[in-house]
Amino acid sequence: MPRDGERAPFPAACGGKRDNPMKVLTGSFQCESNSFCDDVATENDFEVHYGNDAAQKLAATRYFEENGIETVPMVFASALPSGEVAYSAYQYFEGIFLEKIREQKAFDGIYIYFHGSMYVEGHGCGEELLTTAIRREIGDGIPISAALDFHATLSDQFYRNVNAVNGFRTAPHTDHDDTERRAARSLIECMKRNITPRLQRVRVPFLGADASVTANEPYLSVTKELKRLDAEDHVISCAFFNGHAWYDAPHTGACAVVADLDSETAFAEAMRLAKVFWEHKEGAVFEGAMPADEAVDYSLAQNGGLIFVNDSGDNTTAGAWGAGTLMLRKYLEKGADGVLVCGIFDPAVTSELLQSKPGEKRHIVLCKGKHTAQEIETGLDVTVKSSGIVCGWAGDEVGEGVVAESGGIDILITNARAAFTTLRHFEKMGIDPRDYRIIVLKMGYLFPRLRDISEQAVVALTPGQSTNDFSQIGFRRAPDRLYPACTDIRWEEIEAEAKRRRL
Repeated sequence: MPRDGERAPFPAACGGKRDNPMKVLTGSFQCESNSFCDDVATENDFEVHYGNDAAQKLAATRYFEENGIETVPMVFASALPSGEVAYSAYQYFEGIFLEKIREQKAFDGIYIYFHGSMYVEGHGCGEELLTTAIRREIGDGIPISAALDFHATLSDQFYRNVNAVNGFRTAPHTDHDDTERRAARSLIECMKRNITPRLQRVRVPFLGADASVTANEPYLSVTKELKRLDAEDHVISCAFFNGHAWYDAPHTGACAVVADLDSETAFAEAMRLAKVFWEHKEGAVFEGAMPADEAVDYSLAQNGGLIFVNDSGDNTTAGAWGAGTLMLRKYLEKGADGVLVCGIFDPAVTSELLQSKPGEKRHIVLCKGKHTAQEIETGLDVTVKSSGIVCGWAGDEVGEGVVAESGGIDILITNARAAFTTLRHFEKMGIDPRDYRIIVLKMGYLFPRLRDISEQAVVALTPGQSTNDFSQIGFRRAPDRLYPACTDIRWEEIEAEAKRRRL
């Protein structure tokens, strides 16, 4: 076995040492899982690219090439946040990764862009499953570096399988490419130094969800610490993950992670990151959030242009189904006008309305047969206005939608789960958002590119699969004691547990 921080020789299966240039295998496998959503993501829910198309999807590709390193793309597979991932879908993509690895006779490192909160049906942490399978194939001597979302929720075994992790430092997320470049740089450091460092992590019992906006504390102080570590030559990677609040697992919560040439230093720095976070945790407050009825009244009282209202309990970007009609019913009850309720997912109704011409009147039933707090059967007489294309997370065309009017309110109904996060998403539907005074979105907070349209936004604390009222969530596997539900947790408890369970 190699000494701590030292890289072992290539296993024979990977072809042994090679002449330069160095070669890196790259890929991505992403789906953010909401354990409280009944939906299961299948193979068909993933956007999949191979070859040069897969390479171009990764910002790391250019960084590697600029540093004289050959890249071989394996696969890029990404799905919209959903429920758990079907094991058959996981097996399919695992098979692709392993096949691509076996095709290469020699390589120097592996780079994978994960989300970090994939829960595979019946098996748990998907990132652990894949990296364990890869380690069985390549042994312990080749470094693996991962780029991850700020909301990553990862098992201990995952951290044992990889040698460097870097995560987003923004929420809402704006540093995807920068995170990829940092993860690529970490892998290059491992390869050039001929090391496979051992990660150290300190878990923090904290649930933040949509209140965790990195423009506020504790993230301002944590990011300052991360930047300090970035400048240290002995630090290979550093990250702080807020975790995914609707991911039900023993490792649910926040986590500080550091890779260093020395494991003792790595553990000490991870502990410092965790403590800085804990000392400033009260800064994680939900700005602009209020109960649903208050949010409706507040938005109707505004006269200063367009305001976005986020239906946080049915947030598709957190894996919720996006079919809820609660906010639609509330605006109808108020007799409101100038309102667009955006992105209600109902394939059957969408198909029905696509057969209609503009101006035709129809009776529809949304969420028929559903009985949760969000998904109550809602019958409406509507007039069809227009139809268009629904775009996915990356701007690709994923389905169709219809705009219909009822009681003075426009309703956008889609046959694909989607998040309207940019002006392009509206334009592909033939909608100018500035034609409305209120737009209801299936989100937890306002995404940055929507702020170019309007800075005004409010979060409606609605019930549903992504509710921010954690007392409504039936956790079965998560730790019993998590802040803010438990306010008596002391730092000394966290420190003692981290030392006891040190990797």
